Amino acid sequence: MSIKEFKHYRLAVDVLEGKLSVTDFALQIGKSYRQSQRIIQKVRTTDTLGVFHGNSGKVPHNKTPIEVELKIIDLLKNRYRNFNLTHFNEMANKHEGVDIKKDALHAIARRHGLIKNPKRRGRRSHRPRPRLAREGMMIQFDGSQHVWFGDIKTDLIGGIDDATGKVVGGEFFFGETSNHSMKVIREIIDQNGLPESFYMDQAGIYGKVDIEWESQISRAFEQTGIRLILASSSRAKGRIERLWRTFQDRLIAELALHGITEITEANSFLKNHFIPAYNLQFSLPAEEKTSAYRNNIFGDLDLIFCKKIQRKIMSGNVFSWENITWVVDTPKDYSGRTININTHLNGTNSFDFMGRKINCKIVVKKRLQDYGNKSKLRKAS
Repeated sequence: MSIKEFKHYRLAVDVLEGKLSVTDFALQIGKSYRQSQRIIQKVRTTDTLGVFHGNSGKVPHNKTPIEVELKIIDLLKNRYRNFNLTHFNEMANKHEGVDIKKDALHAIARRHGLIKNPKRRGRRSHRPRPRLAREGMMIQFDGSQHVWFGDIKTDLIGGIDDATGKVVGGEFFFGETSNHSMKVIREIIDQNGLPESFYMDQAGIYGKVDIEWESQISRAFEQTGIRLILASSSRAKGRIERLWRTFQDRLIAELALHGITEITEANSFLKNHFIPAYNLQFSLPAEEKTSAYRNNIFGDLDLIFCKKIQRKIMSGNVFSWENITWVVDTPKDYSGRTININTHLNGTNSFDFMGRKINCKIVVKKRLQDYGNKSKLRKAS
C-alpha cells in the first residue's frame, strides 16, 4: 500500500467511526462527494482493499507486448537507427510487420532515448506563402550540398511544383554548376512540359563554378517564354528548403538502409523509387485542375537548352573557334553572317543558323603553342 492509499484508508476509517464527515473526507483526498461515498462503502465491505483501484495489478489492455517493444528497440538501434519515428513507423509496418500506434511508439523511444533530433523549442515561425492555383505555374528550384551517401559530399539539384508540392525532378552531381542545373531543368520540361516560371536562388546560378554557363539558363528561359524569378534569401524559397530538410531526414536514412554508396545507384534509387513514393505520400492536388504546363512550340530544345556562343563567318565560309579554323560545309556563301556554336548537355557540339542545324568541319587545327614553337625555330636558324 502506498502512502497515498494508506492516507485514504485512514481517513475512510475516521468517517466510519464518526470522527470525520464525508464532505471533509472528499476535500482531504481531492475526490467528488459521490466518489468519496463509493470509497467509504468499499472500505466498509472489503477493509483495506477498498482504497485500491480496480485495475491494480492488472496488465493494461493497450500495453505494448514486451516482445514487440524489444523488437522496436532493436530496430531503432540498428537497422533503422537513422530514421525519425514517423518514417520508422511507416517502414516497420511495411517491411517488418510491426503495427504500433504513434503515441505508444513515441513512449517507447522516449524511455530508451531513441528519438532522432528532438524538436527544439523557441524557433520563430514564418507563415508560408499561399500555394499557386495551378500545377506548372511555378517550379521552386535549388541545390543542396550534403553527405547524402557514402562519406563524401554531393549536390542534389531538383525542383518542386509550388501548387502541388510534387517533386518534378532531381539528380545527384559532384558540384552545383549551371550545366548540371540545366540538365535537371531539361528533364523537368521533357517529362511535364514548359512551366510558366522557375523560382531560383540568384547565388545558385551566378557566381558558381561554371562562369561560362552563368547566362545560358536565363537565355534559354527567355527563348521559351519561361519567367525567371530570382530569390534574395532562402526563406523566399520555403517549400524547397523544407523539401531538402525532409530529404535529409528520410532519403539519407533509406540510402543507408539499402547500402547505397555510389552516385549512379543513388540516382537510380532517387528517381525510380524515392521520388515516386514521396509524391504519392506527400503531394496534394492543385486548387485548379487545369495545368499551366505548355507544349513546346519553340523548336529544337537541344538547340535552346545548351551552352551557346557565336562567331562571325569570314570570307570562304570559315570561322575560328578555340584556336581552330572551321568551314561551313556547304557551297552557299555565308560570309558576314553569325553562326551559333552549341555545346550540349551530353558534351557534344553542333552548329546552327537561327535554329537550323548546319554541318561544319575542321580546316586547320593549329594551337597557339604551335605558332610559338615555329617562331622559336625561325629565330634559332
